Amino acid sequence: MFDALRSERAAAACRWALVGAVTGVEAAALSVWLALLADASPVSREAAVGVVALAAALLVGHFLVDLAVNGPAVGFPLGRTLAVSVTETALWTGWLAAVAALGGPRGAFVGGVAFGVALAVQHTAEVDALRGAPLGSRLVDVRAVGYSLVTAAGATAWLALETGLASAGPLADLAAAAGLAPGTVGFAALVAALVVEHAVGVAIARRECAERTAPAWFRRRSWT
Repeated sequence: MFDALRSERAAAACRWALVGAVTGVEAAALSVWLALLADASPVSREAAVGVVALAAALLVGHFLVDLAVNGPAVGFPLGRTLAVSVTETALWTGWLAAVAALGGPRGAFVGGVAFGVALAVQHTAEVDALRGAPLGSRLVDVRAVGYSLVTAAGATAWLALETGLASAGPLADLAAAAGLAPGTVGFAALVAALVVEHAVGVAIARRECAERTAPAWFRRRSWT
């Protein structure tokens, strides 16, 4: 019993370490991506490097998430991992372009809401891939909506504070009151949002994988 408890605690610690690693990889990649794309032409070399760097980081991140969910078992084949990484890169890049095109507080709000909705679809597909279900078998899992909106909110705050959008006024005031640089507060908001995204996403995927592999009689009993 005690050996099993220690083993479970060690596994939980490993999962949290993987969540931290994924968060660090993605936060660093997003910072590089934004720095390269912020003032670059969409068809410039800088923009291409930023998009490729983000896609590569997301690819690594998805493999780490798969390890946190499925352990050493292979649950996220290369084809699915590439598809999920490319679509998520497209979402981040499209969100940045939409906010820049709309401009100001309106652009930040509308872009953030649309980004949150799109991420809910993306995160549903990620969970489906992790549990071995076909991509597109579900449009949106309602459990993905909450942490997707958290990610979008954190990303919007980060973008507003990092680039000085007009919508960053109250946020910048809070940062100044705390004696911190706006960019530091924005990056902290992004990291916090990514931690929530990955911690909740891993928990949901692990639960769905367990339900998928449990015997039918156990699943029926668990609902009663």
